[in-house]
Amino acid sequence: MGKVVVLGDRYTVNLFRMIGTEGLVLDDPLNLEDTLVKLKKREDIDLILVANDLYNPVKEKIESLVIDQKKPLITIIPTPFSQGQPLDVKGLILKALGFG
Repeated sequence: MGKVVVLGDRYTVNLFRMIGTEGLVLDDPLNLEDTLVKLKKREDIDLILVANDLYNPVKEKIESLVIDQKKPLITIIPTPFSQGQPLDVKGLILKALGFG
């Protein structure tokens, strides 16, 4: 079974770490592309969750990385500070691991 890695602000990353995921705090959206390229090379990762607050500022630049990626699957998620629907963390993880 592969790992789940979350990229985002300190608060979001810490929330996911509480349920056992690996996380990287990125303060600058400009670092997102390089980080995704590095993580894509890791064989042990099945799912990368990217906070939408981090993704939106560089969306046009890295959209092809997210859309064309089969493994690891890259998914954009809302953060506690985002407007939108509540996040079903357990459901996302189960789906990524093939159980949902």
